[in-house]
Amino acid sequence: MLQPDTPTLLWLDLRSSDRSATLLELFERRFTIEQLDIHHPVYDRQQLSPIAICVDFDYPDMHGLSLVRNLHEKYRLPIIMMTEQHSESLMLWALRVRIWEIFLKPMQRSAAEHQIDALYRCLANAGDDPTLLSTASPMLRLPEESRFHGSGTEARTVHPALSYMQLHLGERINEEQLAQFCNLRPLQFSRQFKKAFGVTFQEMLQQLRIQEATRLLENPELQILDVALTVGYRDHSYFCRVFKKYLGVTPKTYQEQQLSQHARAQQMVEIKLQAVANLTSVRQQRETEQWSRQHSC
Repeated sequence: MLQPDTPTLLWLDLRSSDRSATLLELFERRFTIEQLDIHHPVYDRQQLSPIAICVDFDYPDMHGLSLVRNLHEKYRLPIIMMTEQHSESLMLWALRVRIWEIFLKPMQRSAAEHQIDALYRCLANAGDDPTLLSTASPMLRLPEESRFHGSGTEARTVHPALSYMQLHLGERINEEQLAQFCNLRPLQFSRQFKKAFGVTFQEMLQQLRIQEATRLLENPELQILDVALTVGYRDHSYFCRVFKKYLGVTPKTYQEQQLSQHARAQQMVEIKLQAVANLTSVRQQRETEQWSRQHSC
């Protein structure tokens, strides 16, 4: 049960489908949630003192993004945005609009709980120290791709190619194109890339594409062909062969495994909650019996 002084969040559900992933249930464990009406997103300022606004997207549209910007300008509250779209343009928009925190869905439950706990600590303490809301996000971390970056001259020279690959996974990419991007001849580029990262650019490209595919496949709503096209594979069969080479299973099996793991995790949570509820009921029954005995004397 939440404490009376639990921070309040305004929640605006802008998902296009109720079947899309949402983190609402996890947020409700840490915060008092007040739902906003999508058609009239206002709240009673005399009754509520929210500390932030959560906007739950699957794939944002122009109307939804305009609404977020208007809410930020109107209420001057930190905006926490959840989205299944991971595009560079959306991240740049969020930066310009001063979005305070972003959750990229779908997320592993443990990762989401960890991030929400960090937000809770920061927002709960902001009542005593409002400057905490103007500091960097509590979940600020180095980009995942930074682990590929070397420190040598070769890495600095071919780094633009790696950045380009990460931003254009769904497009056709060839060695000549990347070499020109780094102001190198193809043979020079090939040698320096291999020396910098220990693999050829084709091997790196495959790894990046499969890594992004595994993230997308955590969403059971996505079709395998759509995932393949999104990460740059036009041939469904070839995508499945490459995926199995790296993961040991087909994309379909991997997606089913992720869904099964999620279902088991949900089941374990429900079992634990049921056990807590049963223990609470037994304790209350004993307290009631004890009170009855004391007052019957």
